[in-house]
Amino acid sequence: MSAAALLLGQNGDGDGGRTSSPSSASPDTPTDSGGPRPTATSTVTKTPDTARPSTPDAPKGYRLAKDQRGFALAVPKGYDRETDGPRTFYVSPGGAFRIGIKESAAEPGGPLAAQRRSHAEGPRNNPGYRDAEVTETTRNGRPAALWQFTWDGFSTDEGARHTFDLCWQEGGRMYDVWVSSPVGLTREARRYFDTAVDTFVRR
Repeated sequence: MSAAALLLGQNGDGDGGRTSSPSSASPDTPTDSGGPRPTATSTVTKTPDTARPSTPDAPKGYRLAKDQRGFALAVPKGYDRETDGPRTFYVSPGGAFRIGIKESAAEPGGPLAAQRRSHAEGPRNNPGYRDAEVTETTRNGRPAALWQFTWDGFSTDEGARHTFDLCWQEGGRMYDVWVSSPVGLTREARRYFDTAVDTFVRR
């Protein structure tokens, strides 16, 4: 199923990938002790069940990253791999785009409940947290939840960032794939997100 059919990310570092504890902030996520908490919205999108290839193909301009942590996905050429605890990132030159992946233990209530908990903590973990939405959906026939939001970014020089984050459970484990970028580059970030979700496989 195309990720584009999912809609229209918690937070690895304020830009996606839920933390292992729903209420904890990432080491490099600025925190904010105040601010209103937006209300999560939830809709259901019906999508067809489709089989995933054992080895995904990388579209033109991408490469297939066969990660040592046991997964593979297509990322744009020239992106560098970084890690932050259990999170794996593929980062564009200059850091404008960040593709994140995280595997963790399954959480109570499944992906939708997990993303709603992350959404509730959004104002505390991400300064300027706004334009947030949690959407119930499926990925490859499995329950999933899409979280997207805007926040104030890593610095005033960089400006606001937007995150797309898809969470689902597979094989008794929980997976997050997310992409974040400056808000002015959201359309391009969405293409990277769609490609990352569509090509992600466990190895």
